[in-house]
Amino acid sequence: MIKDEKPKEPSETPVDKIEVVDYKDKWLRALAEYDNLKKRAEREKSEFVKFSNQFLIAELFPIMDSFDSAINSIEKSNDKESFLKGLHMLQKEFHRVLEVNGLKKIKSVGEKFNPSLHQAEEEVCSDKFPAGVIAEEIRGGYTLNDSLLRPAVVKVSKGKEEKEDKKKEK
Repeated sequence: MIKDEKPKEPSETPVDKIEVVDYKDKWLRALAEYDNLKKRAEREKSEFVKFSNQFLIAELFPIMDSFDSAINSIEKSNDKESFLKGLHMLQKEFHRVLEVNGLKKIKSVGEKFNPSLHQAEEEVCSDKFPAGVIAEEIRGGYTLNDSLLRPAVVKVSKGKEEKEDKKKEK
């Protein structure tokens, strides 16, 4: 080999060119398939979100129908006792449907205050409950499949009220 002579590069054979074209074609097809898969997954996700509440809503139809019927009957009658009884039945059925779908009411009154489940609105004196225990529920709280949906708004006991006479003695 002469000093200035460069080594010869291997020449590409027609078989090598065919392989390159074949690999490029396969790569482009795989890329297109992946793109289509992403689009299909996004479309399916969108459809799932759109219709995910379909079964819950179908379970609520009888309750909605009962409310309509109750309103019609109260307009025609003055029997408040049977109307109230009907409302209690509707409330019970409504809670049952929600519970079957993963909704649970957070226990409050008589429970120790838990800031991750309860929101304290105020502190109250209570002969019935010791300090730090929930004395009254203002608004119910709920979890959905063990995840906090809405905290319970509560009044927390600060214990027994000190009498004014005892305060003066001190």
